[in-house]
Amino acid sequence: MLIVYLSLTGNVRSFVKRTDLESVEINYSDPLFEVQESFVMIAPSYDDDITDIISSFLNYKNNLEYLIGFVGSGNLNFDHNYCFNARDLAQKYNKPLLFTFEFSGTDEDVIYFKKEVNQLVSTRIK
Repeated sequence: MLIVYLSLTGNVRSFVKRTDLESVEINYSDPLFEVQESFVMIAPSYDDDITDIISSFLNYKNNLEYLIGFVGSGNLNFDHNYCFNARDLAQKYNKPLLFTFEFSGTDEDVIYFKKEVNQLVSTRIK
């Protein structure tokens, strides 16, 4: 399964690289490209512009039809705003929030995430 992500500070990019899963990064200034396979979207937590950029990508061509769910990266110090972009997107597009992690995630987060993605893949194959 493809991992599509946006990373502004490098935290999400670092997390994704450690998964060794097929991935593609959204360009902040030009988010319009097409995917033609199932994917999980990883969203950082910054400001409302992130939601708009990711929405532009999702609404481009048929991207939304391949979206499985969202993962959020954030800072637990932000309390109720922790991973708010991923939560808002999950609600907006009626897709599940699959997982959250802080900053670039721990090694345990990477292991758990990969396990969840592999479970999604095996469920979709059956």
